[in-house]
Amino acid sequence: MEVVPIAEESLGVRSMAIFVRTKDLSMLLDPGISLSPNRYGLPPHPREIERVNALRRALEKYAEEANYVFISHYHRDHFTVPYPSIYMGTNNESYRKIYSGKVLFMKSPDDENWSQRRRYYGLRKAIEGIVKDLVFADGKEFAIGSTRLVVSRSLPHGEDNARTGRVIAITIIDGDESLMFMPDVEGPVSQLAVDYVMSMKPQILIVGGPPLYLSRRGFGEEYFSNALRNLTAILRAGFLNKLVIAHHTLRDLNWRNALKALFEEAGRLGISITTYAGLLNREDELLEAMRKDLYAREPPPKDYLEQFRRVKDEGED
Repeated sequence: MEVVPIAEESLGVRSMAIFVRTKDLSMLLDPGISLSPNRYGLPPHPREIERVNALRRALEKYAEEANYVFISHYHRDHFTVPYPSIYMGTNNESYRKIYSGKVLFMKSPDDENWSQRRRYYGLRKAIEGIVKDLVFADGKEFAIGSTRLVVSRSLPHGEDNARTGRVIAITIIDGDESLMFMPDVEGPVSQLAVDYVMSMKPQILIVGGPPLYLSRRGFGEEYFSNALRNLTAILRAGFLNKLVIAHHTLRDLNWRNALKALFEEAGRLGISITTYAGLLNREDELLEAMRKDLYAREPPPKDYLEQFRRVKDEGED
């Protein structure tokens, strides 16, 4: 199994886009990229704009090789929207480059919140005539050659009562190799997500970790302690050989120190903890978390901010 990280916070953008190839298939997982419109009261720095455009080109390159696409949910950093956006590096043709001729395994909108359902219907309207097939994957299994795809039932985007919606995870099983891709479970903090990991016993787990950067927005110490406790239990269960911490966690420059106990436990157990950048043997580049420092060290031209005043605020996911 070949696993190629494309875009994510450790690579300078909001995303969990990754490319997986087995002898039977090539798949893009969560092919979306975005930037926070407002962090520290600042729009994206020019370096972030450069990065989102560069990684958008990389995503489109891998889309040429993929015959399947997986979409875990409908936050805009997890799928390519069918409209232009400076924050997502898209133009009017971007979505066609991602979805044309592909089989899409998608999250059902049935139990999503209103904003995600609205985005789903907008996406479906745009792609119905260009995709090969569109499949609601929640709770289903698929065999493609000798490769198995096992998709979870709907899981909370965070806690069980999270208002941010629902997600699905996918496990790709290729011979004696298994990889689970579990975005935006924010830890996991829900026991439903923990139990699902335990039931599947993947060798590699790519997980959306806890949102440390939101500690002032009601995500308190108990929330993070629960996430750390659950991750530790998964490590101790004995099936993992690699844990990839991704996404929300890496929007905080201090994330490694915050998860110090987890790194120590993984070291004791002989389990590797890494990031998307680490999988590529690169250093983390947490450009969003560095935004305030980037503005101080590399101030943009005076008229730079004007472009964001002309853009409709797309808000946060």
